[in-house]
Amino acid sequence: MTDLEARYRSLLRIYPAGHRAAYEEEMVGVLMAGAEPDRRFPSPADAMDLVRAGLTVRLGSAFHTQRGTGWRSAAAVVGLFAALVLAGVGVSRLSIGLAEWSYGDPKRLHGIGGLLLLDPVARTLVWTLVAGAAVLGLRRATVRLAAAGVLVQAGAICLWAGPGPWQALRMAWGLALALVALALFAVAASGRPVRAVLGGRGLVLVAAGVGFAALMEALGWNRAWFRFWYSEAGPSPLFPIVHYWVPGLFLVLAVAGIIGARRRIAVLSAVVVAIPVAFQELEQVAHWSLYFDLTPAIVMTGVVVLVLTPITVFGAGVAVLWAGASLAARRHGHVRAHE
Repeated sequence: MTDLEARYRSLLRIYPAGHRAAYEEEMVGVLMAGAEPDRRFPSPADAMDLVRAGLTVRLGSAFHTQRGTGWRSAAAVVGLFAALVLAGVGVSRLSIGLAEWSYGDPKRLHGIGGLLLLDPVARTLVWTLVAGAAVLGLRRATVRLAAAGVLVQAGAICLWAGPGPWQALRMAWGLALALVALALFAVAASGRPVRAVLGGRGLVLVAAGVGFAALMEALGWNRAWFRFWYSEAGPSPLFPIVHYWVPGLFLVLAVAGIIGARRRIAVLSAVVVAIPVAFQELEQVAHWSLYFDLTPAIVMTGVVVLVLTPITVFGAGVAVLWAGASLAARRHGHVRAHE
């Protein structure tokens, strides 16, 4: 084997193994026949063509391995989870607003008492309807209601922009999550309804998680329960475990029995989790910019990086799934070869 042939074969490794097994010898023969005598290195044009074509084939193969109804099923489940999160946030904010109002805070906006409560009421109502429509299998209605939910989230930010700009900033992640939920429901519209994906056991576990979260919210109105969780030093370390992680555990158990879509559900769920985390960091960037001499360029860089975080998480998740599928296919090929 000449040096030129060895280098051509090295470049061909960018192609998937199956493609090389079928076409490598033919491609090497064509390349060697067209090469100049005594050439030791591939020409830049040949090298670029091989890399470009190899990436095209490899990415096409990756897309092919990730096609199918699995993503639509995963989108249906994670879309439901996102709607439940947004509805839960609305309930929590409404509960806090009612508690403040009961202690004398009129929650006024433009001189009208209670008008600021319109925001959590609307968010709670629309996302509860979205979740209900999704469970009932009303896929078109779910997409339309989710679109209405996006408008409600945007309207809530506009509502708070005047009296509370910081509150409007804190609510930005809700709008981002609403857009993701809308996209998920749109993808899931041509697949199986979420109740068929989760099954009876999964729906019961989801209902148990929602019920547990609702119970924790209701107990928050009890003074003894409130004193148990809060002190002058702040909330108990067990508070996030009981109020957030336990309901989340019910959702994890709900998807544990789903065949064929668990990993894709995990990828999309990671995107949903990344959104509030990224926007919380975005809020910190904006907060510290008020106290330190951070240039607008630095702040905007942080904003761009944090906004791109969910996209990066999704891309990384898809890459992991593709790598796993490629490894499994390669092992399957080795087994068949030994047989």
